[in-house]
Amino acid sequence: MLGTDPLLRSPSGRERSRRQHVWTRIASSVVTVAVAVATLVAGPAAAQAATPVSDPANVQVLVNKQRPLNPLRWVPPDLVWGPNGYLMRSVTSSALARLYAGAAAAGAPLTTVSAYRSYDQQAALFQSYVNQYGLAQAELISARPGHSEHQTGLAVDVGNADGSCGLGSCFGNTAGGRWVAANAWRYGFIVRYPNGYTAVTGYAWEPWHLRYVGPALATDMHQRGIPTMEQYFSTPSRPAFATAADLGAVDRAGVLWSYPGTGRGTIGPRAAVGTGWGAMTSGAVVDWNGDGRFDVIARFTDGSLYLYPGRATPGLGPKVLLGRGWNGYAITPGPWVNGRAASIVARAPDGTMYLYPNVGNRVGARTRIGGGWGSMTTSMVDVDRDGRQDLIAKRADGVMLLYRGNGTGGFVNEPRRVLGGGWTTISSVSVVHGFGGAGSRGLLARAAADGRLYYYPVTGGRLTSRTAVGWGFGPYRLLS
Repeated sequence: MLGTDPLLRSPSGRERSRRQHVWTRIASSVVTVAVAVATLVAGPAAAQAATPVSDPANVQVLVNKQRPLNPLRWVPPDLVWGPNGYLMRSVTSSALARLYAGAAAAGAPLTTVSAYRSYDQQAALFQSYVNQYGLAQAELISARPGHSEHQTGLAVDVGNADGSCGLGSCFGNTAGGRWVAANAWRYGFIVRYPNGYTAVTGYAWEPWHLRYVGPALATDMHQRGIPTMEQYFSTPSRPAFATAADLGAVDRAGVLWSYPGTGRGTIGPRAAVGTGWGAMTSGAVVDWNGDGRFDVIARFTDGSLYLYPGRATPGLGPKVLLGRGWNGYAITPGPWVNGRAASIVARAPDGTMYLYPNVGNRVGARTRIGGGWGSMTTSMVDVDRDGRQDLIAKRADGVMLLYRGNGTGGFVNEPRRVLGGGWTTISSVSVVHGFGGAGSRGLLARAAADGRLYYYPVTGGRLTSRTAVGWGFGPYRLLS
């Protein structure tokens, strides 16, 4: 979790100041619009869940918001000064040294930023965030004392050896961050809080936070494509849309279904979210209120726009009216303005593009941000990974254009780059994160002719080769 530990380093350890502005992390937890689609492909059968481990001395111990350490003030008996002079368990230290050697050999040298924290030190750190940001935001970026993995001596925050990014989400896009995401399991570690799983873990994405679980568990999770310990041990009741890779759709009977993304480019067995959705004309899944849970924004035949809040348990909360008169608008919700809650970018029937700010249980007064959009449909995703959301716009002639956002509500003034052509055959486009693996992003596109669903990864600022992930999507109304 966020925070460096100068008191927990040996006297010879180099002093570092890597504090990342916390609001960058909070913004990263307001995940870009999750996809909701349907498929007739049956997902892989669920494996029998493992029994959660409670023994704090066991490297597989599960510690989270619902499962504190027992005893609460437990101190590991085998703490040693590990790589770069930080306290951690001896088994963690040995494995971390091997991981660092592998990273250095791959040209991505790493260093330690934080490791073991005592109960009292975690209590002080957590309270400092509460005082500065309030309890709700503190809960997203830090653990309560007794609930922190750092207290186990098995958690290590790592960073680039040159100090770039520090404890920031940008670390995930560096050579070191990408190497860790792909190879940590080989050394008995996992990236404990992956991107798009805030609703499962309770914490914002932390690409630097490694947890030692041992080679057996790390390998098993990797081979089975299970991204979090919560999912491995199946401890929580699954929310309607637990991750940014989850898919869903409304069928002809008006049932809203959720299909969990496996993180391996496939879709798992579906679960019913609710009934009575037959009058929905468009919808999207997005973390509207920034609480780390995915909500549904839906428009109905009478032009009304509703918010259905996500919750930690299956289903959605009671609907909240956001506004009326939305018929004819193409609605694209997401974190369009950096540092703010999700908003709505909407193309009006006359081709004018407006920004509608999020003011809680309603949308605020709109601002004109463009014109001449005609009948183009848009999807919101950070294509070039510059930390600012962009719009991918599909023209009537099937050309896909990139409109890069400036992070303040408008667009970069530049010629529009063509991302592809031939998209007249596509009847629906949605954005997913984590669908193809941790840190991935891409588009799910439905073919109009046969209802097949294709996944287009967004890599290197462009759309790359597609893969088919299912069929039979034609009769469904897909959420964007």
